[in-house]
Amino acid sequence: MCGLSGIVGEVDHLEQVLFRMSGAQHHRGEGKPNCWVSSFVDARVGLVHNRKQTIDSAMAPKQPFEDADTGHVVMLDGEIFNYEEVRGRLGNYYDFSTRGVCEVIAKAYDRWGDDCFSQFEGYFSIVVYNRWSEDLLLCRDRFGVKPLYYATHRGNLFFASEIKALFAGGIRPLLSAERWASYLAYSTYGAPYETFWEGVHQLPPGFVLHYNGYSLSEKKWYEFEKQVMRWSDESPERLSEAFVDQMRRSVGYSLMGEMSKGLSLNGSLESALYLALMSGEPMPKRLKSYMHYRGKLHHSSVLWSADMLSGTSLPMEQVKITKTMLLKELDSLARWQEEPIDGMEMVAFSAFFRVMRKRGVGVLSGGWGLHDLLEDVSLPGERFTSVVPSEILSVEFRRLARKPGYRHLFDSGNDNLRFCDLCYERVPHLLRSADKMSMYYGVQIRNAFLNHNLLEIVFALGEGLSSGEKRKSWFSDKVVAPLLSERIRFAPQQEPGEQCALPEDLKPWGDETVLGLRYTRVSEWFDFPRLEQAWESMGRGVFSDPMKVWKVLSLALQLKSQTSLESP
Repeated sequence: MCGLSGIVGEVDHLEQVLFRMSGAQHHRGEGKPNCWVSSFVDARVGLVHNRKQTIDSAMAPKQPFEDADTGHVVMLDGEIFNYEEVRGRLGNYYDFSTRGVCEVIAKAYDRWGDDCFSQFEGYFSIVVYNRWSEDLLLCRDRFGVKPLYYATHRGNLFFASEIKALFAGGIRPLLSAERWASYLAYSTYGAPYETFWEGVHQLPPGFVLHYNGYSLSEKKWYEFEKQVMRWSDESPERLSEAFVDQMRRSVGYSLMGEMSKGLSLNGSLESALYLALMSGEPMPKRLKSYMHYRGKLHHSSVLWSADMLSGTSLPMEQVKITKTMLLKELDSLARWQEEPIDGMEMVAFSAFFRVMRKRGVGVLSGGWGLHDLLEDVSLPGERFTSVVPSEILSVEFRRLARKPGYRHLFDSGNDNLRFCDLCYERVPHLLRSADKMSMYYGVQIRNAFLNHNLLEIVFALGEGLSSGEKRKSWFSDKVVAPLLSERIRFAPQQEPGEQCALPEDLKPWGDETVLGLRYTRVSEWFDFPRLEQAWESMGRGVFSDPMKVWKVLSLALQLKSQTSLESP
């Protein structure tokens, strides 16, 4: 887990600007950031790196790493779990001078070009600058677990792991009215290249960006649908075996490295499977399980998690998230979160990461991700997911909203919905938010089951499992039954509204936050008499759904963030 920043162009006091960008995301690394500057065509290129050790050796060279054999300068944010395997395959062609992952990336890119990224297992954002050809490459992992943003200003290219770093480099912090209108009207997080800030783009997941000093060109290096077709030639029996094998491999990856580790459990089927698969792996030293909850203990999933752990030797700590902690976290999120905060559960997770930092946890692992493979989904723009009806938005602002459109790549309607949820909307948003929250507190999340092979296999099952119920039946018979005892009990699933709801004791905070929108620079976005009337009758009408409450709260929090950015 690291922070990447860079500038290509003619910028006065380039090194000073780079260190300002690095300072804006200092929480992504430890110690003094490392800067590298060189000529680029008729201008200059500057790279700066905030590093925090993950699975890479503590003796690995600093980044940006300059590989003398290939002329490549490399920076990495994230983890490539199989880099030793890739290093072995390259050993017939290159001599290695370090044990670090960046030298593997440099030589893999020299050997295979853009195709090298398909060799990597993990999640990553990568920067490669070729000193010999003066070509800059930015790369993002298959599903966008690790973020990478860029913007152009006065003919210069700026890029960074976090949007705040771009603002520190001189990009103006201005909320995108069109993006917010579409979010409030249709609950869409936008196309894969969009952000909630004017002029700031994200590199889409599974893409590379090349810049030669004159033009930007994006290219897709990971094509999900083609990988699904590759698996489709396998028999259902082979797919089931491959699914379990990859689950076991992913759990092993999540326990790698020397950093202090914790497990986060929630009493779900995912947690039970993670513990079952973990039993065959070497146990890290001082591994401990942490479970957080709000409200009353017996209404949470903690007791179910404790029951699952009773057959293991893992110690457990219960972390209660209080009202005071939530208010403190809401104030923090208002200052550094860069997109909407969809519910109180997200705020509670942020408070939990704060506790993990105090406990000295560097990596937090868990079995998250399986529900994204199995559950049926609905998409923004549909009648039941339209979040803030037009009656509380001003007519002019409502006209800016764009109803989302999606690609249809699969024969199954259920697969198409799931693909769009996975690659366009909810899942990418959650990944970006989770990365920002965890990195702010210096904690790396490892989502063991959000693995590209697992996702590809489920989609490859295709028409034979075209509904969520059929998927769950297959999963229960072929995956769960061989691994879990029938005696294991799972925590009751909460409705989405329960997880997002604004607690009654935080209602005064919510009133002050939303009604204060009248006095902000976006007051013209709303029809305030209707907004205030709807808010006062919360629980029925427009704001009967807690998700709708948080859409407006998120905008108010982002305005506070913008104000703090503009303050001297």
